Amino acid sequence: MLVSRIIYFAYVLFLVVFLLLVAFTPYIAFSDLGFARSLYSAFGPFCHQKISRSTCLFDGNGFSIGDCTNQTGEYVANDRANISEARDGTVGYKFPVCSRDIGLYLFMLIGALTYPFVFRLDEKEILPPILLILAIVPLALDGTIQLLSDIGIVPFAYESTNFTRLWTGAIAGFVASFFVIPVLNKMFNNEPKIKSH
Repeated sequence: MLVSRIIYFAYVLFLVVFLLLVAFTPYIAFSDLGFARSLYSAFGPFCHQKISRSTCLFDGNGFSIGDCTNQTGEYVANDRANISEARDGTVGYKFPVCSRDIGLYLFMLIGALTYPFVFRLDEKEILPPILLILAIVPLALDGTIQLLSDIGIVPFAYESTNFTRLWTGAIAGFVASFFVIPVLNKMFNNEPKIKSH
């Protein structure tokens, strides 16, 4: 059980550190843009980082969070390099991952924190894959229809909103942790499972 706890807490700690870096990157950008650019680059492999599909931290009379750009439904070809946006007289810096990924990673953490209330930490039995597939379907449909619209394959224009991106990522992220933890146990835990009576 000790190895299972270490695996579990390492997974949770990784997600907490990752999300703290996501949360503080735009805040850091207000005071140290050079260091913030390094953080944006570090997150590049994890996300497309398009500002039109991201949420920003704005500094007006105190900090506020909102869509970086107006969610007008118009496709923006490549705005990945943009890290700041001015709206309503305030400057905002985007989070280093898009709205969909914020939902994904945040709810992976929430799913991980929920996991011990549903399953034992030393669980190695993986749930039926159909559950993960069903959780990914909303995300996949939203992203695929948007992509097909972007490249002109479907006969209509579709641009998802950050709200939709956030919640489709959240559904997939929450369920993902219920698969990741037993997979990690299978990979790294050779202790026999303790049977409950």
